[in-house]
Amino acid sequence: MIALLFALLTHELGHIMAILLTRAGRVEGVVVSWKGFGVKWNPYRHDPIKRAVVSLAGPGMNLLLAILFYSVGMEFWGLCNLIFGLTNLLLPFKQADGYRALRMVLDGVSQ
Repeated sequence: MIALLFALLTHELGHIMAILLTRAGRVEGVVVSWKGFGVKWNPYRHDPIKRAVVSLAGPGMNLLLAILFYSVGMEFWGLCNLIFGLTNLLLPFKQADGYRALRMVLDGVSQ
């Protein structure tokens, strides 16, 4: 349970770090709802590429942590992060990060 909670929180931290590093917007907080955790943020302007980077940063954080945990012999923690990161990248739901990133990239290309 602790490994899963860690994966959830570091996933959201990845989004927050991307927002701050790309200067894509203002972080207003982390929310918990029946859908799960999420970062509430206010984009400075509609920049589809920056928004795609923000969407991919959460799963990216999980995949990076999966590699790190596997490399130090913490396979269960690595597996939790791997599953969480891949799930967010590959699920075809509007709330999934991979879906949002794809929509933003396609939106950016069509402009």
